[in-house]
Amino acid sequence: MRLPPVVGLVVLLAAGCGGGAAPQPAQHEDGEIRVGAIISQTGVYAMLGDEMEQAMRLYLEENGGELGGRPARLVVADDGGSAEQGRRAAARLIERDRVDVITGLLASPVAEAVTDHARNAGTPVVVANAGADGLGGPGVYRVSFTNHEHGHAAGRYAAEQYAGRRVVLMASDYSAGIETLDGFEEGYGAGELPRILTPYGRTPDLAPYLERIPRDAELLYAFYAGGEAVAFAKAFRQLGYDARIDLLTCQHLTDEDVLSAVGRDAEGIVSVAAYAPGLENPENTAFVAKWQTRTGQNPSVVAVQSWDAMRLVDLAVARGGDLTTALDRVRALPSPRGTLRLDPGTHDPVQNWYARQYQNGTNRVIATIPPKE
Repeated sequence: MRLPPVVGLVVLLAAGCGGGAAPQPAQHEDGEIRVGAIISQTGVYAMLGDEMEQAMRLYLEENGGELGGRPARLVVADDGGSAEQGRRAAARLIERDRVDVITGLLASPVAEAVTDHARNAGTPVVVANAGADGLGGPGVYRVSFTNHEHGHAAGRYAAEQYAGRRVVLMASDYSAGIETLDGFEEGYGAGELPRILTPYGRTPDLAPYLERIPRDAELLYAFYAGGEAVAFAKAFRQLGYDARIDLLTCQHLTDEDVLSAVGRDAEGIVSVAAYAPGLENPENTAFVAKWQTRTGQNPSVVAVQSWDAMRLVDLAVARGGDLTTALDRVRALPSPRGTLRLDPGTHDPVQNWYARQYQNGTNRVIATIPPKE
């Protein structure tokens, strides 16, 4: 489900603003909290951007348009999947719209550019998806995962379920893909594994790349997201590779935000993810019901992370005072994934991971993978 065009957001923008670093929340009229969301409304990750924005708006609606008991507004900017466009969006949000915090950030290259600019401006950032291992430091908080952690969980699962198999890795050739494969190698524990990398930001004919899979390989671990995930899943099944080699994937490849485009080609695929709609806990039961009422579909990992990003800002604003200091002090976050522990040093979540198999329209949990020790 796509959202209205950007022009429909004009009513949310602040009128005539000055430049400079973002002020503290109390300096806004009526104590308003302004959340700048940098998402992909165009480009290869646009379908993920739709989920991200819907989840953030749903959180605000469910909380009466308030965060921490104060009136709040969401100001959205499109990064187009480009690091430079993301950096310019951050500058506009901070200097023109005077946002108190930036969130969103689907792709790692965009997140790296945005966090560098925001840190210099003194504006805190809550990363709702990007997993770049190098993100972090003062003023940067993440509710998603690190790429290494994502791959490491999948590698540990593969080491148990596919012990001794000859493994080949395949991914989009950018930081998230490469770091996730690095994590898988470490988690699998069998040394360096052969890799097949495809051009990032495009959905090319994948047949020549799939042909590079060694004839003796027994397991393929793949990392793709957005439009690239759709292209991979369709090519893998339609070219008959599902009959030749076992497949294990990252969470994005068969997540709810791409499944409608993948269709039956996703049937049976096993993925390792930080979330599944069927998790049994009160937070998730309530969230899934809200999301299904809103969209008629199950929520994706991106939707949950975006909801959690707003929850983190909500909890921090409720503490009062300097927002960055308040974000520093949040140590646990209730989530549909289960309560997340936020590492006080890295500001990254410590969380369970789940092996899921897509069957009859649902990602079913088949195993729980605890956090890396």
